Amino acid sequence: MSGAEKVINIAKEEVGYLEKKSDRDLDSKTGNSGSGNYTKYARDLYPALQAQPWCDMFVDWCFVKAFGQIRARQMVGGGFSAYTPTSAQYYKDKGMWKTTPRKGDQVFFKNSVRIYHTGIVEKVTAGKIYTVEGNTGSASGVVANGGGVWEKSYQLSYDRIAGYGRPDWSLAKEPEYIKGWNQDSNGWWYADTESTYYKNCWQIINGRKYYFNPDGYALTDWHEIDGKWYYFEPRKGHPLECALYTTDSQGAQAVGDFG
Repeated sequence: MSGAEKVINIAKEEVGYLEKKSDRDLDSKTGNSGSGNYTKYARDLYPALQAQPWCDMFVDWCFVKAFGQIRARQMVGGGFSAYTPTSAQYYKDKGMWKTTPRKGDQVFFKNSVRIYHTGIVEKVTAGKIYTVEGNTGSASGVVANGGGVWEKSYQLSYDRIAGYGRPDWSLAKEPEYIKGWNQDSNGWWYADTESTYYKNCWQIINGRKYYFNPDGYALTDWHEIDGKWYYFEPRKGHPLECALYTTDSQGAQAVGDFG
């Protein structure tokens, strides 16, 4: 299965999902449906933007579900954004913006002001594109902020198509990470093998203790984990950045030695 097919299959499994009127039943396709813009896609990827329009969140979520956050971010131009003009610009800045579509492309739609809606190209025929889109409706044409995940189709000549972002599918193959600490624009992460990295766990590395979040990034500053609060070195460039602090019997704090 190609990388494009993997993303498309995940997107198609979501068809019929309806946004919720509150933060209840987010994993149900139809339960608690309403017009509140509450979704599992925001909960999983953009929690601070819950209850906001989510078409771009849906696309990013499908890629993360397929490839994990670190690799998915690299595939879609190097960054995620819930704001469609920003996502389009990521592709443009990396020379990944196209005027003719292929299966698996991210299609962007425009109105009279700006790019304002997006989806995933499911297939292309001689005269049409077929898409899977989040936060749309089943009616023909672009239905922005429409409240559901639907399959749609458009003529290739449709004047609201702004263009296509072409993901870097070369990254869809099994990754070959550099073992040990790695850093990108979102923080530090640790590859324990050439194809896996720590996530959602505690680890002791070189005598220091770290916690890696579900996306694989080592935490900094204060965080609540399983109902308890912990503090991790927050200073960028510090030799013990991300390491866990502990407190002695006098209340003094220092990076713990677990060697």
